Amino acid sequence: MKILQNQDKIKNVLRDFNCNEKNLDQSQYGFDLCAMYTSQIGEASKYLTDDTKQSFKNFDPSITGYFRNMIDHVYEKVNKAVLKAYVFNMVKPDVIKEVKDRIIFCSERAKEE
Repeated sequence: MKILQNQDKIKNVLRDFNCNEKNLDQSQYGFDLCAMYTSQIGEASKYLTDDTKQSFKNFDPSITGYFRNMIDHVYEKVNKAVLKAYVFNMVKPDVIKEVKDRIIFCSERAKEE
């Protein structure tokens, strides 16, 4: 749920700051907020089960962990072009759908137990 919530927050920032793939790095506040929410996705990804991590095809939790560490520890050294590309990857419809589908799958399994 936290991953999906932060994906939504990134989408809201992009909308509210009128940012796109060409101009996100020109908006300091927009970029910083997207970085923070990407870091939060990385933090939440640490708690995913191995089964869930392996189920993803479009979302790579190991990359979110990498960005979380970079953002939280050496933010000024983060490659903005790479982070920007990853921010936009996180809000692609297929990535969001994959996360939503996994939430549904896990919720249904929890009901069965």
